[in-house]
Amino acid sequence: MTSTSYTMVTVAACDPAYTNQALDHIGTLSEELKASAGALITRYGVIATGEHAGSLILMQGYAELNGIDAAFGVYGQSAAYQSLIGSGKIEVTLRNLLKVEPLELQNQSMDVPAHGVLTRWAAADAMIDRLAGLVPTFEANGAMFMRYWTIMTGSHAGRRLMAVGYPSMDAIEKTYTALRASDAYTSIASEIGIDFRNIVRIAG
Repeated sequence: MTSTSYTMVTVAACDPAYTNQALDHIGTLSEELKASAGALITRYGVIATGEHAGSLILMQGYAELNGIDAAFGVYGQSAAYQSLIGSGKIEVTLRNLLKVEPLELQNQSMDVPAHGVLTRWAAADAMIDRLAGLVPTFEANGAMFMRYWTIMTGSHAGRRLMAVGYPSMDAIEKTYTALRASDAYTSIASEIGIDFRNIVRIAG
């Protein structure tokens, strides 16, 4: 399978009463992006915590940057996208491009997780080797999927972002209990400036 090299993330504020309908449209749009823009993977859902709580999030991964350009072409032709924008019930608040870094679980699942944890921090060094040492802890406690990026655009350009998917909230709790007991994790955490960690309820 071709590797994902770039990701586009979009966050949109949403009228709570429209959330379920919006997710249906995003599900359709996601399939269109795979079929017509070359998206290798999409994940979407609702941010459950933090300043963006209740907002919709869509992440779409591509092998090359020209896939991002193709995605905008799909937006222009998609009835699902036009329904979203034309509803007057959502407002895009963030759209950024991310560069995938070489860090993931040994056995990445393609199943849809129930929840994801997004963590963002500032660090001059991507620390791939040190973070790789934590991968077994994530896997041993139920993590299904991991993706690690450097943010390329927007007000947080240059910061790092990690997404980890889990089958349950219990798996998240177990993972962070184990991480806090790890000297390697506490060492890394003391050196980076985490400014965002939130849970996403993944719909597809």
